[in-house]
Amino acid sequence: MRFILLIFALMAPSLVLAEPTKTLRCVTTHYPPYTIFDEQKNTFTGSDIDLINYLNQSLGLNIKVIHLPWARVKKEMTLNYYDCYFSLATNTLREKHLEFTQHPTHITKFGLFALDKSTLNNKDFSSTRIAMLRGVALPNEIADKYKILPKNIMHALSTSDSFKLLEKKRVDFIITNYQAGLWFAKNSVGIHARQFNESSLPVYIAFKPGVVDINLIDKQIKQYYEQ
Repeated sequence: MRFILLIFALMAPSLVLAEPTKTLRCVTTHYPPYTIFDEQKNTFTGSDIDLINYLNQSLGLNIKVIHLPWARVKKEMTLNYYDCYFSLATNTLREKHLEFTQHPTHITKFGLFALDKSTLNNKDFSSTRIAMLRGVALPNEIADKYKILPKNIMHALSTSDSFKLLEKKRVDFIITNYQAGLWFAKNSVGIHARQFNESSLPVYIAFKPGVVDINLIDKQIKQYYEQ
């Protein structure tokens, strides 16, 4: 009987958790429409949250989603306090501390937002003021092609703050995730947008090493998007 149970356990999906009943504390930030955090209700919605809920159900996980400001998320990645993060782009430093899935949660593109629609197709932004979220790097493909200079970028603490700067005309443009920007601008009047197609940014779920079998997570993400 013990042999049969052992074979069954080996064949069944296993996350190789040190503590099978452990709650995984997974960090994200307000990043609509992918992750929408309601501060008053302390609840999450969005397409990435749907994926997290699917992983909970399909793999028997117990993921608790925790909201932190983006600046705090960046600091926490190297401290090993939380079990996972999403939706997170990869880089060399992060890969030293976290294990990333191979399949992205989604692929994003940057967008340009302005009050004057006629300026969206400018080719030279070297003399303009641009708001961007602090901690987000502008891809070289975009910066070089459109002559966007670091000295002209104003770094805001949140995407919401970027739009406030634009509405007050303290900046001429906002550059942010295109879909996120559309979400923030949906209730504003007179904000126009275009998408940059020069660069794409895939983002992933990243786990603290040894917390899960990352291959099983990848299989479930692939299955989720193939449904």
